Amino acid sequence: MRERIYFTLTAALLLAGWGCAAAIPQPEAAHPADLVVTMLERHLGQLNAGVDRLDKQLADLQKVPETQDPTLREIRALDLSGWQMHQQQLKVQREHFRFALEQLRQVQAHPDTKAQLLEQWTRHEQEYERALDDLRQQRHQLEQQRHKVEAQVVDRYLR
Repeated sequence: MRERIYFTLTAALLLAGWGCAAAIPQPEAAHPADLVVTMLERHLGQLNAGVDRLDKQLADLQKVPETQDPTLREIRALDLSGWQMHQQQLKVQREHFRFALEQLRQVQAHPDTKAQLLEQWTRHEQEYERALDDLRQQRHQLEQQRHKVEAQVVDRYLR
């Protein structure tokens, strides 16, 4: 008999719990633009942290004492230039995200300016892609040059 009462009470509680859970209204779906804004804000935070990290790495690299060896000085200079180029790339990306955020906020505040904002966005996007391509090419050239100099150092020590 007790088992039947416990079973009945348990079943009643479960059914009541499910009924209450079903009665809770589901949150409204977020607007896609709000999701993009949230994503951009998160990425902006990550880029800010990356730029700060690079500031510290560059400061540490600049503290390394000079050497008499011209080849090692060249490697250090190439490393420094490469890290500075990487930092510049992050800053360009950060400004791009800031611009995108501002555009989204503008269109939310003033939907009637969509055409003008789209035109601005298109110009910005083209400039951004050109700037990134240019920075990638410059970094690639620095990396190639550094590999050459590094190979010279290794070759010199192996002979």
